[in-house]
Amino acid sequence: MANPTLTEAEITCLKACLNYDSREAQLSDNYSNGDPDEFQAQLDWNMHQVGGVMTSLKAKGMGDYDAEDDIFWLSVEGVNAVFDLIEAEKAAA
Repeated sequence: MANPTLTEAEITCLKACLNYDSREAQLSDNYSNGDPDEFQAQLDWNMHQVGGVMTSLKAKGMGDYDAEDDIFWLSVEGVNAVFDLIEAEKAAA
């Protein structure tokens, strides 16, 4: 999906997944810091609500939840979307 509309909650979760400060480094390794507990802490939401935002992110092609590792991995599209947002925020500041 090209340029999906993301909610503030989805953006918060995407940012929580980042392990690197640059697009290139994140794309190179794509280690994720995002898991349901981290999303719950960042959003101050319950797990049912967190599950909904994770489902929405997956439907928008931003990543996928790996239950075995209990982590939300960003897709290439997700990495690019979050860094596009971060770069736009920096440019607007």
